[in-house]
Amino acid sequence: MSAPPRISICIVTGRRLALLDACLASIEAQVDPPAHEVLVCSDGDREVADAVAARRPDARVCLVDRALPGAARNLLVEEARGDLLFFVDDDATLEPHALALLVELADAHPEAGVFGGPNDTPPGSARFEVVQGAALASLLGSGPVRRRYGAHPAGPADERFFILCNLAVRREVMVPFAPELVCAEENAVLSEMSRGGVAMYYDPRLVAYHHRRPTLGGFARQMFKYGHGRGQLTRREPQTLRPAYLVPSLMVLYALVGPVLAVTVHPVALLPLAAYAVGIVLEAAWIAMTLKRLRDLALAIVLLVVLHVGYGAGVLRGLLLASPPPARPEVLAWSTTGQASSTDIGR
Repeated sequence: MSAPPRISICIVTGRRLALLDACLASIEAQVDPPAHEVLVCSDGDREVADAVAARRPDARVCLVDRALPGAARNLLVEEARGDLLFFVDDDATLEPHALALLVELADAHPEAGVFGGPNDTPPGSARFEVVQGAALASLLGSGPVRRRYGAHPAGPADERFFILCNLAVRREVMVPFAPELVCAEENAVLSEMSRGGVAMYYDPRLVAYHHRRPTLGGFARQMFKYGHGRGQLTRREPQTLRPAYLVPSLMVLYALVGPVLAVTVHPVALLPLAAYAVGIVLEAAWIAMTLKRLRDLALAIVLLVVLHVGYGAGVLRGLLLASPPPARPEVLAWSTTGQASSTDIGR
């Protein structure tokens, strides 16, 4: 058997072939890449194997049926042979020197077990997507996790800095993903590793370009999913909670009761909502000035509010509704040539 690769690139995908192809093309275009392998888990999409083979005939493709992302990634981790497990989303693309830079960081910081950087809006994105990315990267927009969406100084980090579209973990410190979380499974893993004393390192040069949602409805659903996962994680592991994660949920609840209190008790009950509105307008103005387009002000206001309402509602759902642990997903086939194997290793 050949020597194990330095990096195992792990991708979970399903029914997004065009985005997956762009992701694989960015891997194919790496400059002076270290030895690496590509592993893809397809959630119910049988066309993925052929699409992957067209770009990377040596890649391994796993076909499963209805697995949540964490459970799917666990299957890839079990098969990966690299020292560095590099998790990349199917809707993200890498800079040409990303793999070489990852190895450089790992060698320069042997004390660290986790590496990552920001996920930026892809060049050439529509204006709606550019403003969306700016809202996510803003202080009022994403608060303590804004470092995931823009460049910040390199240095030691914690789970607030990282997101799964651009996350590398040394195999020796890796722990399984929580299979029941709809999202935020990386936060559960990183929190567990942090409690175990694993050091983490953030570098803004390790960039992934993450596809933004093209519609307001898609963005709202994404934020709700992010919040849902965070709520599930908080219910599962209360020690992972930071007060800032609850602020959007509290604002959602207050938006419902504030007008009632203003009518039944005193109009001063609307002051918190008024202060929130002023903060949103000021942050949106800052975003518009940063992007040098004043007409982006109204769009930034809408996106910031949708971000908070979607995320806050999602957190409440995750906190209040228990999610039973799913069964281990059944692996229908593994492929290394684009043609599904008849071997069912999931039984």
